[in-house]
Amino acid sequence: MAALAELELKRLREQLAAVAPPPPAPPPPAEADFPSARPSRVVKQKVPLPDGAQASSVNIWDLEEGDLQPEKPAAPPPPAEPARRRSTRTKTRILGFDTQAAGVVPLFEEADAPAAEVAPAAPGQGVVMFPTGWLVVKQGPGKGVAFALSQGTNQIGRGSDQTVALDFGDMAISRQNHAAIVYDPATHRFHLAHGGKSNLVRLNGRPLLATETLGDGDELQIGETSLLLKVLCTPDFNWTASGAGGDGHDMAIA
Repeated sequence: MAALAELELKRLREQLAAVAPPPPAPPPPAEADFPSARPSRVVKQKVPLPDGAQASSVNIWDLEEGDLQPEKPAAPPPPAEPARRRSTRTKTRILGFDTQAAGVVPLFEEADAPAAEVAPAAPGQGVVMFPTGWLVVKQGPGKGVAFALSQGTNQIGRGSDQTVALDFGDMAISRQNHAAIVYDPATHRFHLAHGGKSNLVRLNGRPLLATETLGDGDELQIGETSLLLKVLCTPDFNWTASGAGGDGHDMAIA
């Protein structure tokens, strides 16, 4: 406190010295014959502060040690969070309907019995009217899938536009016309022809080099896929003989 007071007094003295008028010239020396006069009393006057200087409104003797510490700057206020925009879309829920698909619980099967793997439905297959037979995947990708055959040419390939669309992951099968099964409505017999692809088509274990006649139960091998032919229309039974009118006409797919 004493050091601060001395600094403040020193600063005031310097300010006063800067604005104080120069001291008056000393009086001429008195003659020795006259007695010396008694000095008059000097009255101190308050010197005005220079322009721009402000007088301190706080007495330094009234300050305490805690008041002399510099004030810490106030922390900036936290940024205001942007107001969340209220969604204008109204969510509706229909009572009585569950959004999740309900599982099928087998009632007549044992709980520990393993569920049979079901192959995905073949693309492009609908309800076939007047089928002449079926080609069933016996082994390989898509095992268990059956394709209905109609009169005329039934192409075999991986494309969705094929009558027998074997798009189950066997890349050894060409996309279009790897082989074809032809039903002749005049003789009511099936014939197998290859499409000239690099991967061979086997009939009952033998490479197919030319068109051959098929019978019920014959097996075709393309890549890793084995196909079994099940014949419906024969010379003994066909849609023409039964009066249905389907054999010899275009097949209708619903």
